Amino acid sequence: MKRFSLIIITFLVLSSMLWAEEQPSYAYKYLASYPQTARQAITAPLSWQGGDWLKAGAVVLSAGALYLADEDIQHYSQNSRNDGTDRLMNIASNFGEYRIVAPALGIGILGAYLQNDKKALDTGLLSMKSFVLSSVICQGLKLATQRNRPSEGLGKKFWQESKISFDNDSFPSGHSTVVWSIAPILADQYQESNWIPPVSYGIATLTSLSRIYNDEHWASDVLAGAAIGYFSAKLVSTSTPRLILAINPAIHGAGFSYKF
Repeated sequence: MKRFSLIIITFLVLSSMLWAEEQPSYAYKYLASYPQTARQAITAPLSWQGGDWLKAGAVVLSAGALYLADEDIQHYSQNSRNDGTDRLMNIASNFGEYRIVAPALGIGILGAYLQNDKKALDTGLLSMKSFVLSSVICQGLKLATQRNRPSEGLGKKFWQESKISFDNDSFPSGHSTVVWSIAPILADQYQESNWIPPVSYGIATLTSLSRIYNDEHWASDVLAGAAIGYFSAKLVSTSTPRLILAINPAIHGAGFSYKF
């Protein structure tokens, strides 16, 4: 519940920042794209072609295969722990923390605006939207699936209790969702870089693995979270008005324009 509250607060802060700008028309277009993208995600299967169904089927089959192997993977990861890997995985896990990522995105957006860095600002707004939308989906699924975490020792099944509890929040992995909702955007926005794409995907992969290693999630939780984050990022990149920050002499300062 605290995570969901943080998502809402982050969204509201971002909204107030955008509406304070000289051209609120962009703020309207950008914020209006949130429900539009959500609706597009819901209706997307209606227009899927053969390749799209193959991708979806591959994800579902992979998740099913991991579900069958969840307990074996857990046992192997816990039996393979050592001090050096413990430190590495604890560091990697921080990249998917809501309480770290949400403020970092907000600070990044503000810094890009103050520095008149149009590409960084555009990247920040895309990342924020992907983070918010994918996190809402993730939190909703956590509540709907009611899966216990592996560290609780209650098994891998869903809905083992007769009541709904916010503590049964293993599926899907929130950390994995968060980091994969941002990594593809960074990689696409800076694809000309030799290091940003591999580092982005490398951190996302390591963060996801850390959730299994730290016994916080089943392997199938992590795959589901990664899929939600990744496809959210790709959809956001193609369904969001793009921001260009440029100097506007008419208002003696920085002004916003946008393109689709």
